[in-house]
Amino acid sequence: MKKRILLVDDHQLARGALKLFLETQGYYVEEAENGAEGLAAIEQGRTFDLVISDNQMPVMTGIELIQHLAQRSYLSSHPLILYSGNLTPELEQQAHDLGVSAVLSKPYNFTELLAFIHQVCEPPNP
Repeated sequence: MKKRILLVDDHQLARGALKLFLETQGYYVEEAENGAEGLAAIEQGRTFDLVISDNQMPVMTGIELIQHLAQRSYLSSHPLILYSGNLTPELEQQAHDLGVSAVLSKPYNFTELLAFIHQVCEPPNP
């Protein structure tokens, strides 16, 4: 069964490229244009094995999405990867304190991102 990923990013081309890449790697990807749409998808009961979110978006940023998910204890049982073009040590620390699995700086390397995805989504080989 394909692992389900929620991809939250306001840049349609970047989101589309990452979605295509992840689908070629065997993942099912659902998209959201901002944190509010991502939160709505989760609150509607759709299940995801992983959430990947940009930080800088209109309506609701990635860190605001993470704060909402942390309040609902979602991050204690669901991994989330945050990426940002303006990553600061403070943002990275805040994200980790809230329970984010990984924080990446944009532009990210697809191979590096895929390694993080495998790390949080795939069971370890015995």
